[in-house]
Amino acid sequence: MRTVLPILFLLVLSVPAAAAPKPHSPELAATMDAEEQRLEAERHLQRNPPDLNEARQWLETAAENGSVEAMGAAGWLYEQGLGVEPDPDRAMSYYRQAYEAGDNEYGLRLGWMYIQGHGVEPDRAQGDAWFRRVIAERDDSKARLALASVLIADASANVQPDPAPEARDLLARALDDGIAGAAYYLARIYMDGLGSIGRDRARAIHYARIGAEGGHPELQNWLAVLHARGEGVPLDLVEAYKWASLAAAGGDPSGERVRRELEPRMERESIEEARRRALEWLGR
Repeated sequence: MRTVLPILFLLVLSVPAAAAPKPHSPELAATMDAEEQRLEAERHLQRNPPDLNEARQWLETAAENGSVEAMGAAGWLYEQGLGVEPDPDRAMSYYRQAYEAGDNEYGLRLGWMYIQGHGVEPDRAQGDAWFRRVIAERDDSKARLALASVLIADASANVQPDPAPEARDLLARALDDGIAGAAYYLARIYMDGLGSIGRDRARAIHYARIGAEGGHPELQNWLAVLHARGEGVPLDLVEAYKWASLAAAGGDPSGERVRRELEPRMERESIEEARRRALEWLGR
């Protein structure tokens, strides 16, 4: 599932050109607010090569003064061992601070660190607890998606009691909240069946269409194949070509293969219409 992006690189890309960075000192830092301190860290990160030691000091000072972005960036330094020895405990401390200061992404980050054993001993219970905490405290459907993905893995391994119904309910709520990726998992659940949830082709296609409309390349390609075969949906080569083109544009290599297979079956006018529909969809 989702991994927190390399925050430091985002900082470097986002900050505009500015004055030369200043060496960190408690006296100078005391004259600045947290945002000014964070900007000093960014200036050190813009150097070639970046001065990670100076950046870390400014980030830690900014974090102490309440900058949530600095908390996350300082945690990333310690998690990845950038300019310091890797220190998962310190990284997690900063991530907890960032979460408690209002950034839900760091609650998810903590959950995945425990689930994946990244820098810490794997602890499934702690990982689940973090996802559930973010759901309970912040009503966050990204956390619902994360927890559902773990429960799906459990259901696939026949863990009892069957976690598939809870995963399905979490995904349905996440989809209602606009998390388009939930449609992919719901389509897979009903396509193949999972735990006590039996196969249901109509529901699988329903969620596949939602996911395709939401921009999921794999589901766009699956919808293309269904239209090309007339399986559960009308046989429609123009729609098939449209969805295959969008899947290819979205990075699914199967989309290009399906599109090439369709071309010998189609008139030039139909291909042009499919391309027009694809461009129309992209321009929504």
